[in-house]
Parts: sequence; C-alpha cells; structure tokens
Amino acid sequence: MARLLHRQGLISLLLAAGALGLAGCGAKAPAAGAAGPGGKPLVRVILQNDWYAQPEHGGFYQALAKGYYRDAGLDVVIDQGGPNLNPTQRVALGTAQFGIGRSDDLMVAAGRGIPVVMVGALMQRDPQAIMVHEESGIRGFKDLDGRAVMTVPGSNFIPLMEKSYGIHLSIIPLDFGLSRFVADKNFVQQCFLTNEPYYVRQKGAHPRLLLLSEMGYSPYRIWFTSKRLIAEQPDVVRAFGAASVRGWREYLDGDRAAADALIQSLNKQITPEFTAYCVAVMHEYKLVAGDPALGEAVGRLDPGRLQSNLNQLNQLNLIGTPLKLADVFDDRFLPEETRAKPPPP
Repeated sequence: MARLLHRQGLISLLLAAGALGLAGCGAKAPAAGAAGPGGKPLVRVILQNDWYAQPEHGGFYQALAKGYYRDAGLDVVIDQGGPNLNPTQRVALGTAQFGIGRSDDLMVAAGRGIPVVMVGALMQRDPQAIMVHEESGIRGFKDLDGRAVMTVPGSNFIPLMEKSYGIHLSIIPLDFGLSRFVADKNFVQQCFLTNEPYYVRQKGAHPRLLLLSEMGYSPYRIWFTSKRLIAEQPDVVRAFGAASVRGWREYLDGDRAAADALIQSLNKQITPEFTAYCVAVMHEYKLVAGDPALGEAVGRLDPGRLQSNLNQLNQLNLIGTPLKLADVFDDRFLPEETRAKPPPP
C-alpha cells in the first residue's frame, strides 16, 4: 500500500563499490531482441521501477502499452520494485539499464563513486510529505520538534529539516504500513501525497500534509542510467527519453486506458478509484508537468535548481568526494523542446 522508497541497501552498495571497483563498471550493453521498425532488431532495455506498478509510473507504462518504446527501437521491460530493492544498485551493477529514483539520492550515490547519471525528470517536484492528523495540533515543521516521526532512516531531508527549523526528530524506521497512523491521532509519518492520504481517509482519518518542498528542499524524481551506457549507446538513452516523455504527456492529458489496465494487471491493489485520485493529485500539484510559468515541463531538469540541491547536500556534509553537477546530470538525451534553456547572456 505505502508507495515510499527506502534507501535500505544503499550503504551495502557503497561499501561494495570499493571492493568491486564499481566506479569502473556500468550497465551492460543491452542485448538485441525481436525485429522492430524497418526490420532492425529491438534493443532490450530494463527499467527498474522504485516500487510496485502505480499510476505514479503511468507515463512509462503508457509508452510500453502504446508501443512508443518499440517505435523507438527498444524492447523495454519494466521490472517492479519493492521495499528491499535498490534501483541504483541494479543500474550500477548492469542488471538494469535505467532506474527510477530521486535526484538527491543519486547525488549522494555519485559522490560515493557510483557511476550513475540522471537523464530525465519523472516528477518536477517530489510528492513526499510529513503526514499528521488534523487533531494533532501540528501545523508546521517547527511543531515536529521532539516528535517521533516514522520515516526512512538516513533520509536526506531529516538533517536539513532539523537544521532549518532548529528542531530534533526521533526517527522510527518506516514499516510501509498505515495501521499505526490510523490508530493514533498523535502518530506522524512520511508519505506520498499521491498515495497514503487516500487510504487513511478511507479508514476515517483526517490527514494534514506538510510538503517537504515547502521547506525549501525540492529534489526531482528522476530516471537515470549508467555512465557506461551513455558512453557506449547514447542512441538508446535518447530513444528511451523521447518515448518516455511522449508516454507521460499522453498519460496525463490523453487516453490512458491502456496504461491503467496494464498497471492494474500487475498490481491488484490498484483500483480505478485510486488511479483517478492519484492522477488528479498529480494534476493539482503539477507534479509531472510542472508549472510552465516557472519554465517547467514534462521530463525537464533545471541545472540551476539541481545545483542548489547539490549545494544543500554539500552544506550538510552528505556528499562524499567533491562532486560537480556535470558528473551526475546530463539532459542531452531529452527531446530538444524538453531541455532547459540556458539563461540569456
């Protein structure tokens, strides 16, 4: 039910990096598959999802269901994720060519020498939030001082929140459930605004959401790949990006029936009612399409905003070795109209 990522396994991955020489590795070259347009063999590509199939991944499933990946010469397989699966690890070790994650987590991994690069934005703003009960009296982040919060231990936002508001949190490891929240009006936990609020309202709760983006910390949700795939098969990275952007545009504003049917066949917990709620929230908060007035668009990554995010992580000493944005960000493989425009001279 809970849609949150966790970072369990990242530490072991980073330790393995030194032992295995991971910085010199990357995704293995995708294998050729069945024939595609013009009789050319399709290139087999694995996208490692960050959670079970959800409407929050709808654009990728739209591109798959409508044949946009195939039209681009790719045979894409979307592997579902779960609470014990790390997409960064799979991409770095070469068992997947693309993964879904967060820009700040990828920066931390790259700062530890993991050869991964973000190449497109799944969401313009992260839907993560702190969920409290209306009855709790909590109205802002400062009200969390001294509170126990169920979240992913080691999440980057924790030290930033504590430093920004002069507070201290007691962390309860996330159990990916909602029973404790529903049972206790004083319970506080991390959530996705596209997900958990829907379910706790069904149980009679009245959640209030404190969006992490409101505290001046707004990483992207992204898709990423390995440095090796970029170097060896840039056309694959470009084709995947173009088809994914097309899928997302259509999923948001077109006929998404094929993608929804595919998602529901893969995840039996997904109902048409939940899908409608999730898509409505993505529209309301402009999570995927962003705000055109701010220069945002489906798939677009703004280097200025990413640099600001990287600076915040550096100030909190969360980045290992010195990291330049160019080491972990490359938007050359997005459609031209999607790429962020440089500021005027």
